[in-house]
Amino acid sequence: MSRALITGISGFVGRHLERRLAERGWQVFGFDIRAERENVFAGDLTDRAALSSAIKQSKPGAIFHLAGVIKSDSPEIFYKANLLGTLALFDAIMEADIHPNVVVASSSAVYGRTSGEKPITERMQLRPVTDYAVSKAAQETAALRYFDAFGMRVTIVRMFNLLGPGQSPDLACSAFARQIALAERSGQMEIVTGNLDARRDFVDVRDAVRAFELVAQKGKPGQVYNVCSGRAVAVRKCLSGMMSMSPRQLSARIDADRVQKNDVPVQVGSYQKLKKASGWSPKISLKQSLADLLNDWRERVKEVESK
Repeated sequence: MSRALITGISGFVGRHLERRLAERGWQVFGFDIRAERENVFAGDLTDRAALSSAIKQSKPGAIFHLAGVIKSDSPEIFYKANLLGTLALFDAIMEADIHPNVVVASSSAVYGRTSGEKPITERMQLRPVTDYAVSKAAQETAALRYFDAFGMRVTIVRMFNLLGPGQSPDLACSAFARQIALAERSGQMEIVTGNLDARRDFVDVRDAVRAFELVAQKGKPGQVYNVCSGRAVAVRKCLSGMMSMSPRQLSARIDADRVQKNDVPVQVGSYQKLKKASGWSPKISLKQSLADLLNDWRERVKEVESK
């Protein structure tokens, strides 16, 4: 049986990856800020001693590094978690003297603004425009240093915009789904949004974790792989799609305060490199992702009301 350690196992992607690996026969361990169940080690991501202990006890053949910060008002938080946390993890791996395949979760945000509709390949120059994106680009550089300098089997996965059940309302489509679910219970008719014109490459989280497993098994160390759908969809279409799934006649109102600065107008990726290496391609449709996300929020809202 293969053994895996997932940092950030309690997060959105971590929970889906844990489920995927367990179903596929892996023995799964986790590292998170809290240990709420068996086989999960507790500790801060920058605590090398805690990381080292978790690695020595779990003896993983693969490490999936998902832990990090996506949203924060403090730039320092991004660099502490995403860069310094990664350095602490890799130093702990070196200290443990084991040789796992290490898959690092990065983001398409590292590409920044791109021109035209041409799909982004992994060879494109990185031009991050937010502190989060810069911290992820720095994380990648730090991680690949351990491949170049020490021969550590490191691969990078650049995830494009994820969708699926369990997603945080900090992200646009999940925020829409939450508002729709609440409106259905309260009778509210208006959904408040930010910029709806941005076009994004959406991929279901369940397809993404399938890619993670394949990269751990078939990816080439030292390489970077995009995980995406290969097509750009307007955020407006996602909202209208979920609104059409509701029995209520809802309307949308743009709130200027929710429009993000430095927003990238359009982004679409190419997954051909990953497909060539592993055979991966997305299987879950955007419509299905949105339906599952909305139904998940309906259940979450119902649970809160019943307490």
